[in-house]
Amino acid sequence: MRRELRCDELMRPIWFEFSASLPPPRLEHKDFALLAALPLAMNAGVDLEADFTVDADLLDGLDHYQDVWHVWRPDLFRKKIKIAVAEERSCAPPASRTDPAVCAYSAGVDSTFTLVRHVTGAAGRGARRLQSAVMVHGFDMPLDAADGFRSLYHQGKSITDQFGVSLFPVKTNWRQAVRNWEMTFAAGLAATLHQFSGTHGTGLIATEESYANSIAVWGNSFWTDRFFSSSSFRIESDGGAFDRIERVKLLSKHPSAIPHLRVCWAGPRNGENCGICPKCVLTKLNFVIAKVPEPWPFPQGLTYDLVRDMPIITPWQAKFLGIILAKLEEDSPVNRGLVATVRERLARLGPDASNISRKSRSRISAPKWLRSFTSH
Repeated sequence: MRRELRCDELMRPIWFEFSASLPPPRLEHKDFALLAALPLAMNAGVDLEADFTVDADLLDGLDHYQDVWHVWRPDLFRKKIKIAVAEERSCAPPASRTDPAVCAYSAGVDSTFTLVRHVTGAAGRGARRLQSAVMVHGFDMPLDAADGFRSLYHQGKSITDQFGVSLFPVKTNWRQAVRNWEMTFAAGLAATLHQFSGTHGTGLIATEESYANSIAVWGNSFWTDRFFSSSSFRIESDGGAFDRIERVKLLSKHPSAIPHLRVCWAGPRNGENCGICPKCVLTKLNFVIAKVPEPWPFPQGLTYDLVRDMPIITPWQAKFLGIILAKLEEDSPVNRGLVATVRERLARLGPDASNISRKSRSRISAPKWLRSFTSH
């Protein structure tokens, strides 16, 4: 089953496709279509008109969302656009913490941490009744990597099945339509999760790092994810009180899940961990600090050579390697050789290359019409 939305002259049709082997989520509202189109309209600097009813709380949130991103990245989001809708919906029953919840799921450390802590009650008062998880084909895993997604889905389902959570695959071309994936991907996740709002009250998106170590200007932010909520479906950022090492420690209490974790995004898109990219090596270092026993989900163990040769692609990876070094130094009698190797790798880093280009761009003022989607 496919849901498709169109926005004349702004974008080609965007579609979300659901597996024929699982019942598609019941769709009560079309809010997801506005979420999917908004980053494109903000980037183009054009107003949106939606020919369907939209939740008033969501419209309020998206107004704040635009304020934040226009200040953070005016090069990408050149102006605050106007949103006109056929009608505002404001009488929906409020979402309850006891309603079923759905989470975005990639089989990585962060999303698995979210799944485990809610299902097991480790989230305490913040625990949600997690029943479903959604894995998206077309986000981290490209659309042309069909075999890789099947492998990734199989590994993810091995984990969700252990905790009694249903895993839904969703295929979409949304990433191909947006201009800057890194700054907008949470909107795509929220658009996907909103399609489950007919049967769920909360959508959980795992934070990529802790509040202490967070990257402020980033697509997935605990500051802005909440702006995707409607009156009857809350979007919540999850796990920000815990850093990556603390998350791994919780997962280590469930050793049967560890071999199925998939963290690799820089290696071949085959659904497996390459074991040598920065994400894989950093995760191995986290495993060492958290004292996670093998088997690990990598084709090889951690060696000094892997750390010495690890490419540092972004300033954030350098930052996280520095955090790992501080943790290793606390246990230096045991990890003396590893401490020296990590220090050596950090010493060879070049200058920070994270400056953001802020080139001015011409503005486009013509409004674009967001049409109702079709399901087939």
